[in-house]
Amino acid sequence: MILGETESILSRHLQDEDYDDFFGNKKKRKARRAKRKAKRVARRTIRRSAPKRIERKAKRTKFFKDVGQIYKEAGGATAIGQVIDSFTTPKPLDGYGANTELPSDFSVDLGAPEVPEEEKKGIPTIVYVLGGVVVVGVIGLAVMSSSKNKQYQQYPQ
Repeated sequence: MILGETESILSRHLQDEDYDDFFGNKKKRKARRAKRKAKRVARRTIRRSAPKRIERKAKRTKFFKDVGQIYKEAGGATAIGQVIDSFTTPKPLDGYGANTELPSDFSVDLGAPEVPEEEKKGIPTIVYVLGGVVVVGVIGLAVMSSSKNKQYQQYPQ
């Protein structure tokens, strides 16, 4: 039974070189691919040459040209920044009819309060860190060298 099936598969391959077991006929598959590719190309060209799209693109370029021209006429970034600063400058408190003196419990401060640090006496911390690194390194080298010695001392049995 298996022999008959394999013979039919082999005979099909020998008769039709263009047949693929998974996809079917190779010529038909190539034709389908070409047809799909042609459709994609047609859709792209239609989309790109659509009148609405061309009109939107023209409006967009005109708008950005106008914005650039207004930006240049206004004096650039420095002039625009000065205008913004003139609008956002704080007004004095007495301009609103309020008292200009700040209350005693009110303070404005940036950062931490300046407190003088006390000088520590004794050995600095960096010395302890460096000493620990040296001790760990020496111990690591000792362990590595002892493991190498054990490998050399083992005798074959």
